[in-house]
Amino acid sequence: MLISDALQLKERAFLSLVGAGGKTSLLQIIAQELVGKKKKVIVTTTTRMFTRQASPLLGAGQIIESTNARSMEDGIKDYFGVKRDNGIAILFKDRFLEVGGEKFSGPEPYYLNKWWQEGLADFFIVEADGAKGRPIKAPSQHEPVVASMTTDVVGVIGIDSVSLRLTEENVFRSTLFSHLTGLKYDNLITKKEVLALINHPAGLYKDSPNSARRLLFLNKVNNSEKEQIAEEIALGVMINNQAGVNAIIIGDSFRRESKVIKVISGKIE
Repeated sequence: MLISDALQLKERAFLSLVGAGGKTSLLQIIAQELVGKKKKVIVTTTTRMFTRQASPLLGAGQIIESTNARSMEDGIKDYFGVKRDNGIAILFKDRFLEVGGEKFSGPEPYYLNKWWQEGLADFFIVEADGAKGRPIKAPSQHEPVVASMTTDVVGVIGIDSVSLRLTEENVFRSTLFSHLTGLKYDNLITKKEVLALINHPAGLYKDSPNSARRLLFLNKVNNSEKEQIAEEIALGVMINNQAGVNAIIIGDSFRRESKVIKVISGKIE
């Protein structure tokens, strides 16, 4: 099963990816799958991404770069044009040199909302959160940056975070994670804390539009032990479903094949 199928997306969708533990790999895979379905796709970020992370998309796409929103809009229209029935427009606004390499920012949410309403592409896929490569994180006051036109918020958590110690090396914004979950610094993360992060109003789905579907991708499930942990977390989420999650995908976006292991939908009473 394709990840884009597991997400049960409509004919058009505006995806905002939040959380940690494989957002960028997920973004790349979904974009490539949708192009394979002859869809027009816009990919960008409302935070910052490494420039090199756009490289896997260039075979089926093109970078459209401008600090001026009108010029960027014209570039999108020119790229898709009247003859192109699919492709990936990767939107760069500014570039920055940071530790680890060059990063880029995307256009402001105002313009993404506008271009979505004007139908410039079939799918928008936006990385709306940063996690410094950690498998799990807690959002700060200013994040995630989720555009109001978002139709689907995809929350990502790396299952490899379970049994790690709560340190900044393992958890991005570890102090906030401790505050949200009640776990003391340097203690082991358990399924209980993962569930607390998902369910907390200031946790994984913080600032998600009320109208958006909430999807959960439990990632990096690469053995039977992690699959059992993921299933137990999924069951815990769907019982009473405090977070309002519409569907849970258990999988591994880093696998070559069979990236989706299981899809769980619906509330369990």
